[in-house]
Amino acid sequence: MDTFPSLFLQQTRTRNSDPAIRIKRRGLWHTWTWGEADTIVRELACGLAAKGLKPNDKVAIIGCNIPELYFAMIAAQCLGALPVPLHPDSGPDELVWYFNNCEAKFAIVQDQQQVDGLYAIKEQCENFEEMVYSDGRGMQDYTSSRLRSFSQIRELGKKFAADHANFFEDVTGKISQDSDAFILYTSGTSEPPRGAIHTHSSLISNGRAFADQEKINQNEEMLAFMPLSYPANSLFVYTLWLLKGFAISCPESSETVMIDFREIGPTILYAPPHFYKQLYAEITSRGQRSSTYWFEKWFALARKNRNKFLNGEQLSYGDKFNWQLGNLFMYSPLKNIHGLSNLRKAFAGGDIMSSEVFNFMRSIGIHLKKIYGTTESGGLISVQGWEQLNTPAGEFIYGKPLPGIEIKKLENGEIVFRGINAFKGYYNNSEATAAVKDTDGWIRTGDLGEIDSIGAVRIKDRVDAMGKFSTGDVFAPHLVENALKSSPYIKDALAVGEGKDILAAFIIIDGDTVGAWAETHDVRFTGYRDLATRDEVYELVKTTVDDVNAHIEQIEGKGSPPIKRFLILHREFNVEAGELTRSRKIRRDVVMGRHKALVDALYSSQQKYEVKDASSGEILAELKLQSA
Repeated sequence: MDTFPSLFLQQTRTRNSDPAIRIKRRGLWHTWTWGEADTIVRELACGLAAKGLKPNDKVAIIGCNIPELYFAMIAAQCLGALPVPLHPDSGPDELVWYFNNCEAKFAIVQDQQQVDGLYAIKEQCENFEEMVYSDGRGMQDYTSSRLRSFSQIRELGKKFAADHANFFEDVTGKISQDSDAFILYTSGTSEPPRGAIHTHSSLISNGRAFADQEKINQNEEMLAFMPLSYPANSLFVYTLWLLKGFAISCPESSETVMIDFREIGPTILYAPPHFYKQLYAEITSRGQRSSTYWFEKWFALARKNRNKFLNGEQLSYGDKFNWQLGNLFMYSPLKNIHGLSNLRKAFAGGDIMSSEVFNFMRSIGIHLKKIYGTTESGGLISVQGWEQLNTPAGEFIYGKPLPGIEIKKLENGEIVFRGINAFKGYYNNSEATAAVKDTDGWIRTGDLGEIDSIGAVRIKDRVDAMGKFSTGDVFAPHLVENALKSSPYIKDALAVGEGKDILAAFIIIDGDTVGAWAETHDVRFTGYRDLATRDEVYELVKTTVDDVNAHIEQIEGKGSPPIKRFLILHREFNVEAGELTRSRKIRRDVVMGRHKALVDALYSSQQKYEVKDASSGEILAELKLQSA
């Protein structure tokens, strides 16, 4: 059975001169072949061994997608150590918690920003010994016995290898499929993050099953733009890369992702739903700023054909011909602008996806599939199949489990799984492990769902997010929120109704698409906060709320009350305030606690609510409490 080191060495032997990884720096693409990667990884592994890195030691990996950090992860695994990817913008308190929780001994980071952050808290990290950085700009005067550059570690590795013949081969040969490979942290939506231990087998077996089913091959192109801290990145980028040996490309920055998409022309794509929502919003915004008439005409045609297809109706020759015209004049140019022309397959996972966005993407010819997975499953349990992609009901179903994975539903409606993808347990937390993983290997997902007659799964919401109206009827806030977010003008939404007899909602508008709409409709505004309070914007949002209310029983079930009141928040939810996880999931308890007064106002007779600065008392915004 393969391990990550053995997969890497297979690629270096069979594809030595082929491109392995590239990055764009200062506008130019720089490429490393598999042969060059082999030299770097061997030197890094030996250098880290010389500095005392041993099997089962934990190595924090902090930074953006750069080749050096991918090489560092492989080098650590070659020594039997465990990479622990962390978010590059983690605050000091977060870093202290993560380092002590996983007992990280080494940190391999990108640049001065991460070095400075770790220096400020290094004494609070109990096991922390060594730090290695890739980019040394601005660090000429940094001196510390615990700090080394990549080049220094590589030089140390050359000397170590010369003095320890066959060390690299010996140490990599001791890694087995059951060895621990990664610690991947959960997002911490409703509880503190937990470090899930994955073995080489759990990720590689899962990746191989996925690659075989979806026919992923060695000639793919992939842009590695998701944060390294996303568990899905370890499967959909790192594992598939080493399994198949295709080239991965790292963007110059988060701001240049779409430009880099166009230059690389990826053939496969995995992204969370908010990426596709942003793409949908950008396409809509571009259409509004150019030719609204033709934009609406061609996309109305695409939606019409998609609806016919879903309803099992035969597309006429006229329908097909008109779609080809639309593809020639609108869909294909838009896909080209966003670098999606070569895309063979796209996958969305990590959260529930808006049906509007999903069907929009498929209607213009993007082969998008929804997948379902958790951190404990290595990011993947099931993938939509043909039968789910081609009926209105199936669109909400996430497909059957991959071969080697089983699922079932508990009495409370929670979905559980077991199989080749199962995590080993939470690091240093046997109590939490026992709470989610039973003696038969079944692992609780925390998700409420259904399993249909062919074994495909549908997810409704998190078990702990389900609410109850005053009548005792249960409702799933996520379903309402997702329906609201189907609008390109709504970026985020929070549905409330616990203990009440009606629904209410917080709306976060998308500044770009609403701004573009405002420009084309002569609505003047001075910034996001001003735009969010405009009466015209409230009317724009109200059309979506009204549409959701018209279909509320289809969304939530028979007897569900409608959204009676809503407000548009004057700012977006953000990570720094603890309102969002790093993967952009809303922390419901945090938001509800912080904005309790606003929730109470929505259920009162108030028409307006003044948001004041906590320290100065200055009025920041006057929110309108709108009836639907």
